[in-house]
Amino acid sequence: MLALVHPHQDISHRPTPPPAPRPQRPPPRKPSASRPAPVAPPQPQRARAPPPPPPEPPRVVRHDPPPALPAPTPPAPPPFDVHSYPSPDLLRLLASLLAQIAATNDKLDAVAPSAPPSTVPTRTTLATVTPTDAPIWRTLTTASRTAVSTPSSVLTFHARNVPTISLEAYLLRILKYCPTTNEVFLSLLVYFDRMSKLSAEATGRTFVIDSYNIHRLVIAGVTVASKFFSDVFYTNSRYAKVGGLPQAELNQLELQFLLLNDFRLVIPRDEMQRY
Repeated sequence: MLALVHPHQDISHRPTPPPAPRPQRPPPRKPSASRPAPVAPPQPQRARAPPPPPPEPPRVVRHDPPPALPAPTPPAPPPFDVHSYPSPDLLRLLASLLAQIAATNDKLDAVAPSAPPSTVPTRTTLATVTPTDAPIWRTLTTASRTAVSTPSSVLTFHARNVPTISLEAYLLRILKYCPTTNEVFLSLLVYFDRMSKLSAEATGRTFVIDSYNIHRLVIAGVTVASKFFSDVFYTNSRYAKVGGLPQAELNQLELQFLLLNDFRLVIPRDEMQRY
């Protein structure tokens, strides 16, 4: 049966039920030595990036060599100034050149084949030659034709013995006691060449410069050129004393020098510059 309770009955008389006990959490169990410790689940590994490639060695770019440039043309040497060049230095150069020419011709005479005088003409036995068909023959004066075609004119400069004084000392002696301009000394080369060419073209014989005639050719040439190029010159007696010759002999050498050059003493400036 159900018991009816009055609604106004004092509730305080009703016994209070005891509070329900709270559930307690069980204490955590200590892992025993026999059981292995729990293993954490493997973490997903991130994908490793591939190592960077090694740096490439620097590329050597080979360029084609530039085309070779033409070598720069060296500047042309200044023209030789005859007027300002020291005279002693010029005479040393001139003496060296003439000495080489004379020494070379001396060797040629030494190696010439020996033969009887009747078959091989020598300087003293050359016959007079008059090649009238040579073009240059018509341009020569009568006196020059005789001098060029006569061997005695060439032998006039030939000495009996080779002078003991060197050619350089001989030229310096002339400069000291008969000073003159450089043109006079340089003109000797021009005149010697003209004498050789004139003799070869007119007669077919060469005018040989050797150690026996070079000193006489020099003093005769200086005597002639000084009177032609210079306003101031000396007497033949002075040139003869300086050159070591009698005055009469120097007078003859001077005349033969003029004849063998056909009295052509003018030297153009460009011709002088070439020498």
